[in-house]
Amino acid sequence: MMRHCDRYGGNPILSRLHNSRALKCVVEVDGRVLVRALVLLLLATKSLLAAEISDDDIIFFNIPQQQAVLSLIEFAEQAGLTFIVPYETVRDKLANSVRGEYSIEDAAHELLDGTGLRPVFSGDGALIIHIGDLPVIEEENVAMNTQRNTIVGFLAAIFAGGAVNDASAQQPQSASAAAMLEEIVVTARRREENYQDLPLSIAAISAATMDAMGIYDIKDIHDFVPNVTFRETDGRGSAALFIRGIGGGVSAGGTRSSGSAAYIDGHYIAVPINVFSTLDMERIEILRGPQGTLFGKNTTGGAIQYITTKPQPEFGAEILLRATDFGGQDFEGVINVPFSDTIWGRFSFGKETYDGHWFNRSLNRDYGEIDLQTFSGAVRFTPNDNWTIDLGVRTSSDDSDQTGGQCTPYPTASALAAVAATTSVFDVTQIAEAHADGVSNWGGFAGVGNIDRIYPGATADFWFNCAMDNQLGEYVTSAGHEGVVKRDVEFYTAVAQWDSNGAIGSFDNLNVQLTAARMTQNSFSWKDADYSPVRIDAFGNSPTLGGDGNDVDSETLELLFTADVSDSLSFVAGTHYYKNRNDNGQLECYNALKANFDLLRNDFTLDVNGDPVGGNVAIPCFPSSSVFDRISDQVTGSPLTVNAKSGFVENESLGIFGQLSFALNEDWTLDVGARYTTEDRAFDFIEHNTVPGTCVTNPIYFLNNNLTLPNAPTEADLIAMSLPTSNPGAAGPTEACVPDSILTFDYVFLGGFTNDLSETFSATTPMVSLTRTLTPGDTLDSGMIYGTISEGFLSGAFNDEININFTPELAGLVLIQPEYVTNYEVGFKGTLADGRLRLATSVFYMDYRDKAENIDIENADGEFGPESPIGITTNASTVDIYGIEFELRAMPWDGGFLSLDVGYLQNEYGEFTSFDASAPGQTEDKSDKTIRAFSPDWTITAAIEHAFLLGNGATLTPNLMVYWQDDYDFTAGLVDGPASKCNQKAYSTVRARVTYLPPDGAWQAALFGSNITDERYWSFCNSGRGGVYDYTYGAPDRWGLEFKMNFGG
Repeated sequence: MMRHCDRYGGNPILSRLHNSRALKCVVEVDGRVLVRALVLLLLATKSLLAAEISDDDIIFFNIPQQQAVLSLIEFAEQAGLTFIVPYETVRDKLANSVRGEYSIEDAAHELLDGTGLRPVFSGDGALIIHIGDLPVIEEENVAMNTQRNTIVGFLAAIFAGGAVNDASAQQPQSASAAAMLEEIVVTARRREENYQDLPLSIAAISAATMDAMGIYDIKDIHDFVPNVTFRETDGRGSAALFIRGIGGGVSAGGTRSSGSAAYIDGHYIAVPINVFSTLDMERIEILRGPQGTLFGKNTTGGAIQYITTKPQPEFGAEILLRATDFGGQDFEGVINVPFSDTIWGRFSFGKETYDGHWFNRSLNRDYGEIDLQTFSGAVRFTPNDNWTIDLGVRTSSDDSDQTGGQCTPYPTASALAAVAATTSVFDVTQIAEAHADGVSNWGGFAGVGNIDRIYPGATADFWFNCAMDNQLGEYVTSAGHEGVVKRDVEFYTAVAQWDSNGAIGSFDNLNVQLTAARMTQNSFSWKDADYSPVRIDAFGNSPTLGGDGNDVDSETLELLFTADVSDSLSFVAGTHYYKNRNDNGQLECYNALKANFDLLRNDFTLDVNGDPVGGNVAIPCFPSSSVFDRISDQVTGSPLTVNAKSGFVENESLGIFGQLSFALNEDWTLDVGARYTTEDRAFDFIEHNTVPGTCVTNPIYFLNNNLTLPNAPTEADLIAMSLPTSNPGAAGPTEACVPDSILTFDYVFLGGFTNDLSETFSATTPMVSLTRTLTPGDTLDSGMIYGTISEGFLSGAFNDEININFTPELAGLVLIQPEYVTNYEVGFKGTLADGRLRLATSVFYMDYRDKAENIDIENADGEFGPESPIGITTNASTVDIYGIEFELRAMPWDGGFLSLDVGYLQNEYGEFTSFDASAPGQTEDKSDKTIRAFSPDWTITAAIEHAFLLGNGATLTPNLMVYWQDDYDFTAGLVDGPASKCNQKAYSTVRARVTYLPPDGAWQAALFGSNITDERYWSFCNSGRGGVYDYTYGAPDRWGLEFKMNFGG
């Protein structure tokens, strides 16, 4: 990849201010060179792995009469040596069959007798083919040509094999057809069933499907499953899941949950759902629509289940190597070991690394690096025919960069005029223009959020660097902070299952399962949210601040009964207990405040206007938790402070559920069920100012930076303002500063807040479905139509950052009530044409009630505190959501495979009356807006694949997949209103994969590419601070090679 540093699009401002100090460019070696080298290396692995064998050894050879190049390939493999021969020399030759025990030299002569070819062995054991007495390659060149010609011969054999394929040979089934047309057993209804028999909209992605389609990351599901979307709304590691437009991410403090839930082996994931890789996953189940009966809370949009692979009774092992552009290198290893007839173990390890496809001008390096390690271990014990005991552990360690991003100036007319007046160095109107729907400056130009408080002209410099990054390319950023994500996750599970394996008492069969699980997470993150060298907005809990970061600890205990009462009646029943605690940091400042709360709270006097003024009580503490570093580096003006936040969230829930399935007759089946859930939730947070002026950057940053800050103060400016020109103890330009933290009345109760609340929420979520089994006919093998009504609820939550000490009129907004969704769905599922065609389609309408919506309260004059606007979440009234899902899997010809997935989704408010901060007790009608669903109206995914049978019995399978979505606006807007700046136009991406599988199936090699047309599209976009929009692009085209080898079973 070549990064260009001289593209300014003719912009005179950027060209004039550009100089060698302002921008350093890195030209890296094209990543595709590495990929091509690895292609050759991995294709040669088969012969390189062969054991070294002496020429005198007697070996049993079994080589049929066939094309000479194919015979030589088999000969080299069986003899464990390399051979030197250009394909053109031997392509028309027919070699002899060799079967029996021979020395290597005798076998070679027997193989080529009468062909005009003569085998000669070099000093290092390589086989050189002569035509008569003339060598094809001179012996002195053997050393340098051995590997190259072995690979040439290997590739020639592959493609020549296709040319001589016996027409009578049986056409193999494509990998995708084998994976997606065969029966897939799922546990979506808490018991094992064929997913085609379930009266709900479900997608099941097996390990074989992930392998065939190249699903390497959990977020790849977005391209494969209709009406399912992943968005990294707050940077890497915070993927938000949306199913049918409902969902979101877990809030940073844990006070709010997502409306679409994720589970791993039955345990609710209370941390970002992409903390684990797809390493050794048996399957992924995506259940669309409310799942409140069998899965409980927080499944109003749907649920995703990750099912890990369990130990098996046969030995088996697998190694996978993957290399891609941009320095991607992955390794996965799996081994399954039967320790005895009743105890089996399975262990896996994965390592994923990536250099990143962004370039950061501030850090002068590639950006977006990923370093993820995953380990999984499981033991299964089957003491007899009735008992199965599973123990498992899965860990994940992530040490990566944040994702890159860019900004673009998009100001209002007033904001543009105000910024233009702050600088005479350049004309701001040449890099920005006014927009009627533009973004206002953060806090206005008189408010505390004015970026020019850092130094006069800082906003103009911010805009300048936004424009420069845009001109240099889509994947160039100048984020000044070292953005990091460090996350360690551990998951433990124990399952004891007893099965009667036949009639017992009143039951034809009874299964009892007890599951206990625990998940812990410790995480640090630090993000530069303005993507510029101007230190405007950064947040997180950087490791440079010390402490423990965020800790999340969750536990599950579930007792489940499944039973067949008779041929026509079965049921599922159980109880589910869940507990979770989220600690924000070491809680040092939190504990100090709680211990001295009354002392601090009463330490004030009233001034002449009756306003409180803090006293002299000051309690030091260390802010080891969340820190908000916002325009803290003022050179002029009164400095702002860095805010720190700490506290905890707890929740504890208990659910009791049951579902009954009754076959009314041979054609009709009725399912009814309900769940009662009660949950206790509580939070207790403090946010406080740190000591002003103790979080500053060394002034040398402004004087000797490697970026263009044309308005930054010079050394003379600093001297004139009586400010130091150096500060060796201050933070470096890319580091998070460490402010002094002292708790006072002013810092906590005026500049910060304390906020706590506890509440109990409860709900009953029923479901009913009626299924009609269709009679097989000439075309229909099996099928069903169904109608389902189901309900889900999202647990209540809290607005944890409302400063009710400063704005008591907002106290009524702290509590967020639960959300409810009722789903009305009809669908069809069928298998046709002797199993060669499978269809599944659903049409749904969802009545979404009391939706919690993010609302901004304008606060430019600071009436409600320093933030502008104030972000809150409040319950709306109703939302109407409707759409379709259509899935087709087909094998229209032998060896071929086609798939088509279509999703359609629409939403709009039925009514929306929200709190009006300017008129306490009043509401504001906003029913003319759409919800922020992060989901386009239409998505279409189509794939085609064919398995080519080669002459040597191997298969070569190319696969092509196209994903298309129509336009989507990242901002919630008017139903029929104009598009915003964040309107993503319709686009498509293309994936390709070619897989080679040898006759014995012991290994496979694949060349693959994603976004191979190099489409540019936003993966996220939003209005930012300081009159700009922030956005990040989806990854560019990326090619790679994968090699996998299987051992044993």
